[in-house]
Amino acid sequence: MAASSRAQVLDLYRAMLRESKHFSAYNYRMYAVRRIRDAFRENKSVKDPVEIQALVNKAKRDLEIIRRQVHIGQLYSTDKLIIENQETPRT
Repeated sequence: MAASSRAQVLDLYRAMLRESKHFSAYNYRMYAVRRIRDAFRENKSVKDPVEIQALVNKAKRDLEIIRRQVHIGQLYSTDKLIIENQETPRT
């Protein structure tokens, strides 16, 4: 993989993870992070430049979908789950 496409893929990976951490709902947030990591790990051995470019284009579309879903999720706020309220244990 060329250095420029490698940098582009890493930037896209970071942007997707960063954006998915803005989901207000815990379940959506964890699902998105898990799916992004799994997808990038699954395709890390791809060497064909045409296939890499197709995967990059798909990831860009997915990033836009994540951004829209985060925005929609922020319009309809929900209470935090118990798992999110991690306070220090009382001794």
